[in-house]
Amino acid sequence: MTDVPHKDAVYYERLYQTHADPWSYAEAAEQAKYRITLAAARRWQPCPQRVLEVACSLGYLTHQLAGYAPDVYAFDVSETAVAQTRERCRSLATTTHFDIRIGDAIEPDYPEAYFDVIFLEDVLREITEEATVRARILRNTLRLLRPGGILILTDYQQPGHQAGYVEEAEAQGARIVEKLYFHDRYWFRLRGFLKALRRTALAKALLRSDTVYRALTRLGASKGPEGSKHFGLILRTLS
Repeated sequence: MTDVPHKDAVYYERLYQTHADPWSYAEAAEQAKYRITLAAARRWQPCPQRVLEVACSLGYLTHQLAGYAPDVYAFDVSETAVAQTRERCRSLATTTHFDIRIGDAIEPDYPEAYFDVIFLEDVLREITEEATVRARILRNTLRLLRPGGILILTDYQQPGHQAGYVEEAEAQGARIVEKLYFHDRYWFRLRGFLKALRRTALAKALLRSDTVYRALTRLGASKGPEGSKHFGLILRTLS
C-alpha cells in the first residue's frame, strides 16, 4: 500500500513509464476476460448509444468497443496510458467516435445518467484496500448510468471474498442481474508456477495459449464458483 488510502496519479504514471505492459494484457486470460465481459454487455445492452470504460489503461478493451456503440468514452489517470489508448483507437476503421481523456476513477467528470453501459474492470481492488474509497468509486460510477443501463464490474479476488463484494455493490443501491465466473483458478496456479520463468519463450507461449487457457478453465468450471479467481457482476441501479 502507499501512504494514501488509494494509489494516485503519480503511482500509475510511474508504472506506465517503467513497464510496457504492467497488467500482462497479451496473456490468454486477460483477452478472454474482455471477450466474456463484452459478450455479457451485448446480452444486456445490444444497442447502446454511449459506453464508458473507467481506468482504460492501455486501451485493450477500449479498442474492442469499436462498432458496439456510436460513442465510446474512456479515461485513465495516467497521461502515458491515455496517449497509448488514443493511438490504439486512432487507426481503427470504424464509425465509432472515441473520447479518451485523463480522469480520476474516484471522481469521474461526466454528467449524471449519461451512459448506457459502463465497464469498471479490475479497478476497485487495484486502486485501494479501503472499503470507504471503493464505495465512493462505485457510488460515483453508478450515478453516471441512465435508467435501464448496466455496469459491468470485475475484480481479481479469492472466492471467499465474493460474498463481501456482492454486499459492497448492493450497499450502493445496485441490483445484481448476473454474476460472472471466469473459472480461472487453475490458470492463475499455472501463472504462479511460471512466475520465475515468465520471460522465457516457453512461459510466454503457455500464458498466451488460448488452448491451455480453455483446458484449465474447463477444470476450474468443475469446481463451480470456487474455480474462479476473477469474479464479476452486472449491475443496474434501483432507481
